[in-house]
Amino acid sequence: MLQPTNRLTLIDAMRPPAGFRLESAMAVTFTLDLRALLAAPAAFALTGPDGLTSDGSNQEPIELLHALRSNAGKITVFSQVGEISLPPSRRVFAFLERCVIPVTAPRGGVVHPKVWVLRYEPSDDPAATGRRLRVLSASRNLTFDASWDTVVRLDETTTGKRVALPEIGGLFDGLVAQAQIPIASDHLDRVQSLVAALATAKFALPAGMDDIRAHVLGLTTTDSPLPLATDRSLIISPFVNDRFFTHIHRAPIDELVSRPEWLDQLGPKATSHIGSVYSFDDGSMPELAIADDLAADDPGRPLVGLHAKVFAFEQGGQARLFLGSANATDAAFGSNVEILLELVASRATLGIDRLCDGTDDEVGLRSLFHTYTGPDGSEQADESVSLDGARRSIARLAIEGFVEESEDGWAVTYRSSGPMPQVGGAVVHCWPLAAAGHRRLVPPEQPFEARFETSLETMSGFLAFEVEHETGTVTEFVVPVPLTGVPEHRERFLLKALIGNAERFMRYLLALLDEDSTRMDLLDAVERTDGDGDETAGAFSRPVLEKLLRTMRRDPSKLAGLHPLISDLAADDALPEGFAELWSTIYDVALAGEAQP
Repeated sequence: MLQPTNRLTLIDAMRPPAGFRLESAMAVTFTLDLRALLAAPAAFALTGPDGLTSDGSNQEPIELLHALRSNAGKITVFSQVGEISLPPSRRVFAFLERCVIPVTAPRGGVVHPKVWVLRYEPSDDPAATGRRLRVLSASRNLTFDASWDTVVRLDETTTGKRVALPEIGGLFDGLVAQAQIPIASDHLDRVQSLVAALATAKFALPAGMDDIRAHVLGLTTTDSPLPLATDRSLIISPFVNDRFFTHIHRAPIDELVSRPEWLDQLGPKATSHIGSVYSFDDGSMPELAIADDLAADDPGRPLVGLHAKVFAFEQGGQARLFLGSANATDAAFGSNVEILLELVASRATLGIDRLCDGTDDEVGLRSLFHTYTGPDGSEQADESVSLDGARRSIARLAIEGFVEESEDGWAVTYRSSGPMPQVGGAVVHCWPLAAAGHRRLVPPEQPFEARFETSLETMSGFLAFEVEHETGTVTEFVVPVPLTGVPEHRERFLLKALIGNAERFMRYLLALLDEDSTRMDLLDAVERTDGDGDETAGAFSRPVLEKLLRTMRRDPSKLAGLHPLISDLAADDALPEGFAELWSTIYDVALAGEAQP
């Protein structure tokens, strides 16, 4: 059942099974928040009930940096062109530059699925064997939106009732052809390997399910998979329009749930064969009134309230439930690329009342449905300017970045072969994402070219754009730009700068060794401000040495757990001078002591 109290975060759903670690992953999302993408590699590497260990500073925790360094290179993310929101300036986004591939829909709509394909491999646990796939199909984008969404998690298995989902591999195969920038060979190899694995993998059916089918829409001409002849039907969709009900799905609908502002737009022809109409209200809708000038369609505008898409049908004793990315609009079933997972089960297991009604112990989703009575007359017409087309036109430009040494350090020249589009009544500015203070006016209708003096720390493969209309409406977004000529030691230098000075590292190490170390939320960690990279080294303090020796005697397993982190930081020359040798000596003694009977 869809319980309001049943909350599963997308990050939780990504965490590896016990004894496993991430081997590779690919994803597709409509809108993308780079801070959420930062959280994904951390989810693959970090354990514990609350997320990350804090060192109490204003920098990213070292565990997060290590997780990014270890896992960002294992992920390929396809995102609709022009739909990457502008985050705060962070040097740490450099680790994500090669992860993101902007794509377009072949039939003129948008790329709208929200799917993850994850492959895990055994870690050091002898009980974990073989590699495992996991598929996550959601209505949630890769963002931190506080909205109501659905997610289906399916894990590969070799026993029990199983189902094949090769269509999901076909989705990613089709996205490769829609890439707007060249796909690096390692990303292409990863996608092809996971697509091949999906062709033969079998996934465990959730309890009570009889079958699951995947429907990919929009890569080719595709008919709607929704059944027309049913005994009962329910559609939950935040966005609706007339043509869905008059051209796509002409069958009667018993219940429709949507946002009131979209229900207001339905005409009498569409509503004539809809039984009961409800608006969804969880009390969050007033939060939609954001006191800024961001355009209504800006990718950075947060979503609250209803965002789940549910198509539920009953026929005889059987129920069919469609979950995924598609709204009840003609674009979703026509020009967009979308995905719907069809779950089939008995009516007693998956029926509409079973899904929406509560129990004696918990309220159901239906408690948030409110009878829709039509427009109340108080809403004013939205007169804001749409900058959707301008944003996507700019984001489609094939921009490349060329890195070279300069008198002041380094410089990056961003350049396109095609002209910057004319945005009527608006001005465009750009800047490297890691250097927000370097805004540059972008002239229209000529090839884009901008040179920025930079450093290894602030060099960026993400170019930020701001389009400001003369009415005051603004849209801000990020464009991934392939960089040529990046020095090989850039990541190691950046990691060392982000970790900071020796004093900070030692303070952090004490927190890790502390039996009562404080915990912090993953999003809080992602939001932390980059430090100043102060390299003033400090000697090892007596408390650090005492804590290491005490841990060696009392809990050598804790040192074993930290050893991969310390080893990787040593390989990247990111540790305070002399600490690697000290750690090696203490760790060897601890390991020898643990091995004795």
